[in-house]
This record gives sequence, C-alpha cells and structure tokens, in this order.
Amino acid sequence: MSAGRRKKTILRLSNIGYVIGCVILYIFSLAVIFLAVGTIFNEIFEGTFTVYKLLDEVALVVFSIAVIDVAKFLMVEEVLKDKEHRDHDEMRKTLTEFGIIIATALSLEGLVLTIETAKTDVTKMLYPMSLLVTAILFIIAIAIYQKLNKSVDG
Repeated sequence: MSAGRRKKTILRLSNIGYVIGCVILYIFSLAVIFLAVGTIFNEIFEGTFTVYKLLDEVALVVFSIAVIDVAKFLMVEEVLKDKEHRDHDEMRKTLTEFGIIIATALSLEGLVLTIETAKTDVTKMLYPMSLLVTAILFIIAIAIYQKLNKSVDG
C-alpha cells in the first residue's frame, strides 16, 4: 500500500470516528435537554416547582447546547472541510471560532453557577467567580491572538 493510500485510509477512519463521536454527543445532549424539560413539567404537575429548580434545569440546557455547538464545530472543521488546503487566515478563523465556543460555555456556566450559589451560600462564590474570570481571560487571550496575527500578516 502506498503512503498516499495509507494516509487516505487513516483520514477516512479518523472521519468515521469524528462522525460517530459527534452523533453520540448530539444524541446525549438532546436527551439531557428533553430530560430537563420533562423534569420541569413533572415538578409543575407535582406542585414542587420553584424558580431555583428551574435554574438547575437551565444549567443543564446551557451545557447541552455548548456540547452540541462543539459537536457541530468538530463535524464541520474535521470532517466536512478539506484540511489539506487550508490557508493561515482560515485556520485562524477556525481557532477563534472554537475559542469563542469555549468562552461562551464558560461564561454561561459561570453565570448559572453564580446565581445558584448566591441563592444558597454566598461564601462559596469563589468557584463561580473564578469561572467567570477564566472566561474573561479567555476572551482577552483570543483578542490578543487576533491582534498579534493581524500585525504579523501586515
């Protein structure tokens, strides 16, 4: 088997793995969303519904949407696009897009955890606040990355 043929076989197997992994992530995320919505309706009918319980389910939905977004990103970038003919500008946009997905997920999770912690025990705010600070630092790092790359390109 020639080196080119081996490379194509490895890429096909890799793409199959990405597709399977993305489909599994998508199915699990949808299941979590449906279970969260089902839990809300169940609590309403049982009379145990509170806004605080709703926040727990919102956190699950936010997390699931972030996972779906990551699965979509991986499918588009790793399976559907031609990786061999990418230019530097396209790779920079791809990395930035992925970074924004991560920063968004961190921000949303930090926000939900901050609200949940504030309603129960304010003394435990260090972790939620550190998530928000991490998200902010991540966004600043993306901005620096963009600025440095633009100055290199001229």
